[in-house]
Amino acid sequence: MKKQIPYGVSNFETIATEDYYFVDKTKYLEDIDNVNYPVFLRPRRFGKSLFTEMLRYYYDLKYANKFQEIFGKYYIGKNPTKRHNTYFFISFNFSGLRAYAKKNKDVVEEKFNLNNNSAIYKFLQHYKEELKLNDKIIETYRQNYENNSSGALTNIINLVASVGGKIFIAIDEYDSLTNAMAIYYQYASEEENEYLNILRSGGFFRGFFEIIKFGTATSVDKVYITGILPITIADMNSGYNIAKWITFDKKYSNMLGFTYAETENLIDEIYTDYNLTASKTEVLKILKQYYDGYKFSKKGDYLLNPMMTLYFLDNLIENDEYPDSLIDDNLRIDYRQIAFIFGNNTEGRDEIITEITEQKGINFSSNLNVSFKMNNYKNGDYIIEGLYYSGILSHGKKFDSLKIPNHITYIMALDYFKEINNFTTTGFQISKIIQKYKATGNVHDLVENFFEKIIKKFPGDFFKNANESFYHGLLYHVLWSTFTKNIYEILPEYNFPTGQADIMLKSLHNAEVQHKLHDIFEIKQVPKGAKETEFELQFNKVKVQAQKHLTGDYKNWRAIAICFRGNKDYKIHIF
Repeated sequence: MKKQIPYGVSNFETIATEDYYFVDKTKYLEDIDNVNYPVFLRPRRFGKSLFTEMLRYYYDLKYANKFQEIFGKYYIGKNPTKRHNTYFFISFNFSGLRAYAKKNKDVVEEKFNLNNNSAIYKFLQHYKEELKLNDKIIETYRQNYENNSSGALTNIINLVASVGGKIFIAIDEYDSLTNAMAIYYQYASEEENEYLNILRSGGFFRGFFEIIKFGTATSVDKVYITGILPITIADMNSGYNIAKWITFDKKYSNMLGFTYAETENLIDEIYTDYNLTASKTEVLKILKQYYDGYKFSKKGDYLLNPMMTLYFLDNLIENDEYPDSLIDDNLRIDYRQIAFIFGNNTEGRDEIITEITEQKGINFSSNLNVSFKMNNYKNGDYIIEGLYYSGILSHGKKFDSLKIPNHITYIMALDYFKEINNFTTTGFQISKIIQKYKATGNVHDLVENFFEKIIKKFPGDFFKNANESFYHGLLYHVLWSTFTKNIYEILPEYNFPTGQADIMLKSLHNAEVQHKLHDIFEIKQVPKGAKETEFELQFNKVKVQAQKHLTGDYKNWRAIAICFRGNKDYKIHIF
C-alpha cells in the first residue's frame, strides 16, 4: 500500500506503525527529557496534540516492549534516553471544555471534573496490574471522586508514590477553557468574573494545578503543558509557579512545524510514491507562499504550518490537484479572541491594524513577555504580543520586527480586522460581481461594483484614516475568497521584474475558464475631501506604476490603475 498523509490523525502509534508519512521530530525528545516542567505555547493547529501523544508512547512504561516497533526507525529510536518508558503517564486534554465557558460556574466545574476524571479512570485501568488494583477498587475511586478531580489526582499521586513509581503528566490545550472564559467575562466585575474566580486561591482550576505542583514533592516527576496564550498561568500567580517557559528557546523553535528542507524531503518522498501530474516545483512554491513564514525564535528557522501543509498534500494525493480552498477552516481562531487581545485600546487597535495591513508586519521591540494577565489584555497593553502568540504575527528578518507569516494568515488577519470593525465583504451580491468578472473579464464592472457595493457601504468616518492598503487589501480579500484556487492564482504585493504590484491575478496554465485573466492591479487613494488637482496627481502616478509592468513576459497582460477618493468616487485606467 502507498503511504498516506496523516492529516487529522493524532494517534502516534498509528502513524509510526502503519503506512503514514511522518516528519521526524523525535530528536526533540532528548531536550524535553532534560526539562521537568516545560510550558510550550504555539498557535492553533500546529501539531501540539500529536507531539503530546508522542510523549505518551515514549515515556509510558506500558509501551516498553513496543519501543523498537514504534520508534526504531526514528532518531530517538537510535538514540534513546535513559528515561524512556519508565513513567506512569497521564494526559489531560482541555480542548473540549471551551464549549462550557458560558455556562454557570457549577456546570463549568462539573464538566471540568468529568473531563479530568475520565482521564484518571483510564489511567487506573491502564495501570491496574502495576498499582495492584482490581475493577471493584477502581469503581470505588470513580464514585468517590466523581465531583472532585483534584482529590482523585491527589490519590493517584499517592498511589504511584506507594509503589515507588514516577508520574509524567501532560496537559494539552491547557488554556482552551480559560481563554474562552476570559473573553466571555472580560467586562464583568472582579467579584462576578468567573474566569478570575476559578484561578484565584480556592478556585477549582487553580486547585487542580496546585495539586500537580504539590505532587512534584513525591511522585510527579515531569509535567508538560501546551496551549496558546500565557495569561492563564500568569493569572494563577503562585498556583503554578514551577513552569519553565520554553516557548522562545531557540533549542525548541523547530520542534513543531516543518522547515523548508523537511518539506522538500516530504515532497520528494510523495512524488516517488505517487504519479502526480502537478509540478513538484509549483507545489513547493505554493506551500512556501501560503503556509511558510512562522518563526518562533529570532535566531530560529522559518517554518511551514504542519496541519495546513498536510491538508494541502492530502488533497493533492487524493485528487491529483490542489484543494479548492487553500485555507483549512479548522485553523481559524474565533475572531472574538483576536478582539479580546485588542481590549479597550481602540486607539492602539486602529494604529496597529493600519500598520499591519499596510506593511504586513510591524516594527516592535520587546522580549514578548510571558508574564501578562487578563487585565493587561482588557486594557490592550499587550496587543502585539497577543497577535504573536495567536500566530497572526511572527519574527521577521529584522531583529526588531514582526511580520504576517504568509498569504493565508494575511487573509485571516483581514477577516479578523474587518469583523472587529463590523465590516463585511461576503454575500450573494459579492459573488455575482466576481462571477461576472470571471465570465467576461470586464474589469470596469468589477471595480464599479466593488466601489458601489462594498466601499460605499463602509462607514464614512472610517475614511479619515484609510490608506491605499485598505483598498487593495479589501479587493484582494474579495478576489481571494471567491476565486477557485486550483484554477486561478491571486497574490498580493507580487514582485514583477519592474517592481512590486498591489495584486496579481492570473488563470493557471491549461485551466478551463470562461475568460482567460492576466491582470495586474495598482491602487492609490486620496482623502475623501481631497481637491481635484491632488486626485488627478495621484491618479497619474498610479497609471505610471501600472503601465511599467507591461514588458517582457508580461507585455500582453492587462494593467489596471485605480485611484479612490475616500468613498466618494474613483478614477480608473486600463492598459
